[in-house]
Amino acid sequence: MKPKCNSILALERTIYDVHQSDYYPLKDIEDFWKQYPIGMIKDHIIELQSTVNSDQLSGFSIDLLRALAAYLTAHINKLDLSQIALLHAMETNKNELKLTKEISDFFHRVSQSNANS
Repeated sequence: MKPKCNSILALERTIYDVHQSDYYPLKDIEDFWKQYPIGMIKDHIIELQSTVNSDQLSGFSIDLLRALAAYLTAHINKLDLSQIALLHAMETNKNELKLTKEISDFFHRVSQSNANS
């Protein structure tokens, strides 16, 4: 498989992994912050920007870094994240996750039936 396809597949797989029975989101959050200090995240985003010059990517990169910095600050200051008003965004994301769950379940059933062949 081509390297670009591998990276796209890895990104797609990340969304499907949340549907695994043993998925524990707090571990992923902990692992992320242990591996990537905020300065390193900024450096990686700057590096990505230098290889793909796009206004849309630039805007997204700034928003992503801002959200990560805000999340980290909220966590450090022990802010109550349940106060965030994201009803519309959560509905959109819940629908997206519902769709990926259906696809994940389908592939899980297919892989189980192939194992019995």
